[in-house]
Amino acid sequence: MVKEILVLKLASEIHLKTHFVKQFFVKKLLSNIKVSLKNNSVNFKVIGRYSGILICETDNNNKAVPLIQKVFGVHSVSLAESFSFSSLNNLNELFLKYAKKNLFKGDSFALRISRNGKHDFSSKDAAVQAGQKIMDSIKGLTVNLSNPKKEIFADIINKKVFLYSGKFKCLKGLPVGVEGKVGVLMEGRKEELISSFLMLKRGCNVFPVITKMTPEIKQNLKLLLKFNSFTEFKPVFLSEIEKEKNFLSALVSSETNEKKLNKLVELQKEKGFVVFFPLVFFPEKFFNEILEVIK
Repeated sequence: MVKEILVLKLASEIHLKTHFVKQFFVKKLLSNIKVSLKNNSVNFKVIGRYSGILICETDNNNKAVPLIQKVFGVHSVSLAESFSFSSLNNLNELFLKYAKKNLFKGDSFALRISRNGKHDFSSKDAAVQAGQKIMDSIKGLTVNLSNPKKEIFADIINKKVFLYSGKFKCLKGLPVGVEGKVGVLMEGRKEELISSFLMLKRGCNVFPVITKMTPEIKQNLKLLLKFNSFTEFKPVFLSEIEKEKNFLSALVSSETNEKKLNKLVELQKEKGFVVFFPLVFFPEKFFNEILEVIK
């Protein structure tokens, strides 16, 4: 039985950065993944780094995938089989062998192929030849590029090919920790979950700013823990907020009420903090979608 490895596609927000920024972001992303998996007793190892793609091994893929899905900075994760090849003909044989395990009479299918490295064939050449070989060998199949019943994905990287039949969607965004430290004003409301989620997705380290710790705040922080690599949040008391001016880059409010917003503007002037209001122009129709992801 072929051992499956993980193919992680980076969020486009990372992939499009300059070389040095991307290196920093990927380093932070890997650190966050390792911490998240380690906190759940899963060993993790990177065995290949390519443009926009990380090839990884774990000792428990079934447990690792849903954990990685909660780490910001990943576009998708897939369970793949890895093979070496020497020629296009050899590659086509690998496609056929994989297809025979996944495609059956009556299926419609599509090949999704990407390449990285120097080859004497194009992605289209590989797709056309492999597709024809599969059609000739497995009777009763149809090709449907727009809405197939099944898909076979292939990442051809130098002399290796990684084959998989599906992608687990992830949260995208930026790795937590690549941006500044922000204090989220918390009273235990559901809107604070959304604000915190959005700030984490933008790469910020989140610190709950509270007057006192309540059961509602504890529950909200517990729900957010998986998006913070299962690293506990450090609370900051509002009464001591002025001491944190050199530590926190900004405060974050979940308010949309005009009267309360005016009070927070006063707080901004009084305490000298920039205050972000991420929900003011955020479409309310997306609130429940984010809450479903969080819970």
